[in-house]
Amino acid sequence: MSENKRDLMPYMLIYCEPRLLMQNIDGHVIDIGSASKETGVFHWQLDGNDEKGDQAESVEAMLKDIEQHLSFLFVDGQFTSLPDVSADYSEQLESAPSRQIQLHELNDSDEDSVR
Repeated sequence: MSENKRDLMPYMLIYCEPRLLMQNIDGHVIDIGSASKETGVFHWQLDGNDEKGDQAESVEAMLKDIEQHLSFLFVDGQFTSLPDVSADYSEQLESAPSRQIQLHELNDSDEDSVR
C-alpha cells in the first residue's frame, strides 16, 4: 500500500521553553526533548533517539525541522513509555508555539518489518 493511502495520525508538536512536547488526539502530553536558542539559532535534541538539530533561526523553522525527524513508530513508542505531563504544562500549552503534524500509521506489511 502506498504511503499516501495510509491513515494519518495527528499530533501537536509544542515548544514550552526549554522542553519539546507532543500532544496526541486523546489530549495526552509527553516530554520528548529539549531546545534552546544560542547565538540566534535554535538547538534541539530528542531524548528517545538522540536526534538533534541546530540550523533553525525561528521557532517555526525548528518545529518543522523536528517534524522531519519523527516517525509514527518512534512517537507511538514515546507515548507508550513516557508519562502524561499535561497537568505540569496546562497553563502554558495554549499559548506555547506549536505545529500540527501528521504521521503515517503502520499497516500490516509494516508490522512484519518491525518484528
